[in-house]
Amino acid sequence: MSRKQFTLTEEQRKSFAGVYLLDVIINVPAYFSVLLEGNDKDLEPVLDWLMVKEYVQIKDNEKYVPTAKGRAVLQNFKERYLEFLKVFDIYCAVDLEAGEFAFSYYFDFDNMDEWRAFLQDERWEDLRIAVADYKGIDPVEIVFMSFIHENRFGRDETGWQFDLLLGTVWDEILEICNTALLKDDLAYEDEHGYVSGEDVIEDIITQGTELMIELYQKDEQFNVPDETPVYEAVGDNGHGDELVVEKVVMIPYPVDYYYPYRDPRYLRPIWRRRWLI
Repeated sequence: MSRKQFTLTEEQRKSFAGVYLLDVIINVPAYFSVLLEGNDKDLEPVLDWLMVKEYVQIKDNEKYVPTAKGRAVLQNFKERYLEFLKVFDIYCAVDLEAGEFAFSYYFDFDNMDEWRAFLQDERWEDLRIAVADYKGIDPVEIVFMSFIHENRFGRDETGWQFDLLLGTVWDEILEICNTALLKDDLAYEDEHGYVSGEDVIEDIITQGTELMIELYQKDEQFNVPDETPVYEAVGDNGHGDELVVEKVVMIPYPVDYYYPYRDPRYLRPIWRRRWLI
């Protein structure tokens, strides 16, 4: 049986690039002149897409500003992004042989550098894509979210504007999706007989959910979203800090919000509806 292949259409790439740029415009906030200059010229196709979708508009014949519709789209995406951080990221490092999760050691580390180094151990397998695909979520979106979390689109780096839509980062996302472990790859046979990939992934999801809930109950700070920007503000560009729409921030949920995830097939409605309007 041939392996499932994931794809990324031009429209999907524009939607991902567009919501990232919306986050910059709304939450920095940053304003881009209609007369784009320098590296900002590479943002023109993304800004054109945002204009067509009515997520931004031109104010005073001078600059692009967000619309209420654009804010609603970013809010939809942020809800999914929060869910990714709090529900799916726990599967980023699983030892299949020992049946352990890296996150079971989360509170053993005093600083994030040591924690990140621990996650690089060769024994860990990244099963986020396997879990997402099993639940019916597009793995491309999951990897895109992980790249945002890891600052792979780095707005503080020269040339980020080009990379946002046309850079090789999108090829990297597809390569990760198409080489990642999936449910069927987890099947195995031992002295007791054959164990299907479905049985394995459901057991992993069950264990991961219980660990997630345990971590939240141990320290509620584990459930506080990281509000550190994934990009750096670059001054006011001469436009000041005018807010056109309210900033979009992630609001943490109480621990019982996550109880339904004890069902391996459970998925919040926010994943079953489009975040685009």
